[in-house]
Amino acid sequence: MLIDKLSDNQKEKFKKDGFLIFKEFLPRDMVDAVKERIEPLFRGKFETGIEPDEWNWRYERDDPKNTRQICNAWKSDNIIRNTVCHKSIGKIISQLMGWDGTRLIQDNVLWKPPGAGNLTFHQDASYDDWIVPQVMATCWIALDDTFIDSGSLEFAIGSHKWGLARPPNNFIGESNPKLSLEKFAKNKRKSIEYAKVVVPAGGASFHHGLTWHGSNTNHTNRQRRALVSHCVPETAEFHETNIGGTGRIYRKYKLKDSNKLEDSFFPVIWTKKDN
Repeated sequence: MLIDKLSDNQKEKFKKDGFLIFKEFLPRDMVDAVKERIEPLFRGKFETGIEPDEWNWRYERDDPKNTRQICNAWKSDNIIRNTVCHKSIGKIISQLMGWDGTRLIQDNVLWKPPGAGNLTFHQDASYDDWIVPQVMATCWIALDDTFIDSGSLEFAIGSHKWGLARPPNNFIGESNPKLSLEKFAKNKRKSIEYAKVVVPAGGASFHHGLTWHGSNTNHTNRQRRALVSHCVPETAEFHETNIGGTGRIYRKYKLKDSNKLEDSFFPVIWTKKDN
């Protein structure tokens, strides 16, 4: 499918809600190709020979019921790269955010097996104070059919208009994954309305970097896997001094005497020149 042109109504809905959901986005053959790469990645089989930047679950080391995550698998596997860096993702995000171009700042391979716990509600942009401007947008692609009780992605509608909060202390496993969101909303005198992403495999959602989101426990007997592209404007640069958030990991790719985000580490996936 890989839609790359949006209607005015879709743009307005994103502007109002802070997210946009597609029942169909990634073609079935691409979904199947990506799914075949996931287990080998978590077993440490990297096609390119390059280890991902973050590898948070491993066979024979970690609890098989835990949520599994790899960050920047695009460096390790060419099929993952071709998917998370697809120009359609970049073009849609540029249209939604009003950017002239889109750069991948990080990907996620997410695997929530049956019984795996929650993901704390957060704002993606809160982790990236090492980027200027501190703004993001994200494409989340379901690799399995999602259901109300399968621990799918969930948004706080319109929360991208509430401002930027500090990141929660814990990302996984809090007893109340919505606690940070609830405290922030109360302080801002906002009421919370939720929307879950319930789509078949290949469906997707796009959300603003300030939109609060997270997920609950997978209460089904099904796998819930997803592939994520986190993006920033093509013109984004390293902050002069901040090294907080995920900067402790990714500032190692900063060039000497330059704040430029080098394409080799943060690839541009679409610009207006590509039209």
